[in-house]
Amino acid sequence: VALGAAGASAQDGHVATSKKTGIDTGRPTLHIVATDRGFEGPASVPAGLRHILFENHGKEIHEGMLVKLPDGMRPEDYIAAGKAGSLFPEGALDYSGAGLTSPGERTELWTRLDPGHYIVVCFNANHFTTRRVHPFTVTTAGAHDDPLPAVDVVLKLVDYRFELSAPLRKGVQVIRVDTTGPSMHEADIYRLLDGKTLADLVEWRKHNGAGVAPAIAFGGMLDSHDLGRQVWLRKNFVPGRYAFGCEMPISTDAKSGTGYATHTDAGMVLAFDIAE
Repeated sequence: VALGAAGASAQDGHVATSKKTGIDTGRPTLHIVATDRGFEGPASVPAGLRHILFENHGKEIHEGMLVKLPDGMRPEDYIAAGKAGSLFPEGALDYSGAGLTSPGERTELWTRLDPGHYIVVCFNANHFTTRRVHPFTVTTAGAHDDPLPAVDVVLKLVDYRFELSAPLRKGVQVIRVDTTGPSMHEADIYRLLDGKTLADLVEWRKHNGAGVAPAIAFGGMLDSHDLGRQVWLRKNFVPGRYAFGCEMPISTDAKSGTGYATHTDAGMVLAFDIAE
């Protein structure tokens, strides 16, 4: 997939320059496209802090988890472990990535990638074992850090709550996400549809997004085995009612296809408003 110009938000497509720093943070070095069959993306990218653009060109909600495979593990081995019920196949490391993203939406983020062999995989519904993953290599050749945008708000992921350093506002906002744990966490973002409530959202996600959606999956970021890794998100918020949610299993021994408890069940969900 050819690299495209990411927007001042993930929704517009214009190259962005930070007003606070003057740094051009526009062109992503990792562009991933989700379809209802699987993913499209480059075969290799340089190691370092990567600016990632994730686009959903499908008709279903998708996410783009970046997983670093251990030596000797093939993508098909990882999927076989998933089919056997493992949510965290042994030796594989979650390296964050784009959270749940509705059709036609984009997610823009920055995260660090180390050299090695990776796959992009979607954990929404049964996509983990039924959709084509995308393998790619992170190389030492050309290793560098992409420039970061200036941060507007810090979001801390704590057991089991979200903590914002300041209220989010209308327009382009850059959120730095810190996981203070001690558990692994993720931060999916949703924009509630008119007349829908936080309870509607929670119930919908309990059934893996089956049925009529009460919200737009607005992107967000996924978990990392390394809690010290920060992720930067850039979103363009329009007025409305939003929510953060974390669907990580409370037990890392949880098995796919079972009714395991999640961080949402422990109360890790936060509604917030973007005013005019």
